[in-house]
Amino acid sequence: MQQALAVELRVCTKCRASYRDARLSVCPRDGAPLTMWEEDPLIGQVVGGRYQILEPIGQGGMGSVYLAERLPDELEVAVKIVRPEHIGNPTVHERFLREVKHTSAISSPHVVKIFDSGMSDDGRAFMVMERLEGETLTERLRRPPGLRPVEALHVARDIARALAAAHAAGVIHRDLKPDNIILCRDGTVKVVDLGIAKALIPEDKHKVAEPSLTEAHRVVGTPAYMAPEIITKEGLYPASDLYALGVILYEAMVGEPPFYEKDAIGTMYRHIHEAPKRLREVDPGLDIPGALETLVRDLLAKSAADRPADANDVVQRLEALMRMARDHARRGGQAETGELTKVWSPKDRISSPDGEPRRPSKLKKRLFVVLAAALLALVLGFGATAVLIYFIGPSTSDAVQLPSD
Repeated sequence: MQQALAVELRVCTKCRASYRDARLSVCPRDGAPLTMWEEDPLIGQVVGGRYQILEPIGQGGMGSVYLAERLPDELEVAVKIVRPEHIGNPTVHERFLREVKHTSAISSPHVVKIFDSGMSDDGRAFMVMERLEGETLTERLRRPPGLRPVEALHVARDIARALAAAHAAGVIHRDLKPDNIILCRDGTVKVVDLGIAKALIPEDKHKVAEPSLTEAHRVVGTPAYMAPEIITKEGLYPASDLYALGVILYEAMVGEPPFYEKDAIGTMYRHIHEAPKRLREVDPGLDIPGALETLVRDLLAKSAADRPADANDVVQRLEALMRMARDHARRGGQAETGELTKVWSPKDRISSPDGEPRRPSKLKKRLFVVLAAALLALVLGFGATAVLIYFIGPSTSDAVQLPSD
């Protein structure tokens, strides 16, 4: 019966997410076409002696995620396993082990739990995680009307709680973005995918260990959510995660990130040199308190030293805003602090046909950004090849590594 269910799945040709709805022809997540699921030799197999693989959930560049059943108690879990083509790849193996180590070190209801890990019979590393039923924040933001402001505050507060726990455990996420935030059906917000996380130095919880030789000459992360100090290789701090949270909160409020270009270098240039527009400047109909504008501005400060002291401080400020929203709702009318319960209509959101957020700009501005970004790439040492390659890729999706030579 389990095998028959798997055959009915449709799989996205881009992100490899699977769906059972026969009415779907394109992926709700990224708009890529769906194809019928092809037989996977891992389906029905038992991994690690007690995890029976039932059906695929999704696939990334490093590993595939499956719905599985733990024997003998029949608990449904998610199993992430290295893809066959990466067997014996030390870089992939190191990243996989790092994800297991860092995630297991964090104790928070807002970080995905890892139950087990090991090696399969064919030499593939795997990890066993709690099964999360819901959708990514990316999927939610792309589906009109997106999030109400009060919902965005709730999501941001829970992300900040996850970061507080991670930083207390000595871990920096380094790739916080909507794709790595799961909104569970029960209302829980979960942070996932710590594959490129870094450990803080035990004696100084504000600095990370020296980068590995392979990372010393690369900028690692997702451009749309990357803090300026990561781009310039100045450093990596807990405040770097807070910057990414600021980008996420900004995007959740107005439907687009503060800095966006179709190429990675252009996006990174704007992170370093441009101030973000105020939320109400992007959406004049958004009636919010000044304290929220101030929090977003503080999170997006160019210098890590100018951002909030830590994630716990951000949690407190978000909770104060949530109390403000509740008080306003109880009063049942307009307040000087602004209405936090407004729902956007689709026309209020700026989106391209493929669902990617975009910011309308004139050709002159676009040419300036491209030329300035090219100069930035040379200054940072990325080289002409990197500029040409990464100008054609999206700047909001997969994490990129820009070579410096």
